[in-house]
Amino acid sequence: MNIVSYANYGKCVEFYRGGVKVLVTVDVGPRIIYFGTENFNFMNEDIARNVNKGGEYFDENFGKGTLWYLYGGHRVWKSPEDLETYTPDNVPVEYETTQYGGRFACRVAKNLDYELALDLAEDGTLTVRNTVTNKGAARELAVWGLTVSAKGGTMVLPLNEPTDDLNPVQNVVSWPYNDPEDERLRVGKKFLTLRQTDRPEAIKIGAFTRKGRAYYAVGDKAVKWECLPAAGIYGDFWCNFESYTNEHILEVEWLSPLHKLATGESATMTEKWSIIAVPENFALDDESLGKIFE
Repeated sequence: MNIVSYANYGKCVEFYRGGVKVLVTVDVGPRIIYFGTENFNFMNEDIARNVNKGGEYFDENFGKGTLWYLYGGHRVWKSPEDLETYTPDNVPVEYETTQYGGRFACRVAKNLDYELALDLAEDGTLTVRNTVTNKGAARELAVWGLTVSAKGGTMVLPLNEPTDDLNPVQNVVSWPYNDPEDERLRVGKKFLTLRQTDRPEAIKIGAFTRKGRAYYAVGDKAVKWECLPAAGIYGDFWCNFESYTNEHILEVEWLSPLHKLATGESATMTEKWSIIAVPENFALDDESLGKIFE
């Protein structure tokens, strides 16, 4: 574990093990702003602060002129999404570290605390525990882990196996701004893929994946996420996985079931990340994808 200064994020905590490098911001966020090899970062870095949000809600609740910034990397949020979800986490983080991990907390929001707990294993697998704590009145919410990935890659989601020929096998949920003929999205029988390109229009999809696996491939490597669904009721038309892309980013998003939290109660969702080798420029048909991602 080292404390370093990185890009324009200020102070970050750095971990390196099993050929994998991890950086977590502590002057803002927290964000996992770097996950990759020594020379390649799978995380998107919004260094120019291109993606932000402000206005009356932010002026009234956080001070006039306050903006929420994407920053990039991985963050923990609450769902369902509304303006309260967008906490301007622009202040130093509370944190404590070990040699290969630690806990990083944002306590800016009035009603919710957000915490990332990390553990980098000897083989380079990163365990990410996303926790939301309710500080306000009793409420229902889901934990939402969002990873903003580097440009130019392809997200691959293995779809559910059929149980028989009579019952449905897979949901694919759409958002109102989607183009149903968007060439970036492909839904096969065994895999769904979403490509990040320079097309400016946004598209977002959701699904319930029993397999709890997703990938984001850039060049000859991919991040593999593992986040098995837990028992319970899911929001967003029953999604435990979502992915969003535009000309700037592609997000890989996991959601927990809905939790009813009393004041002071928390909910946690755990993800495991690893890096695998993949062929460059692989084909997007089910047969080709099955040889790489099964």
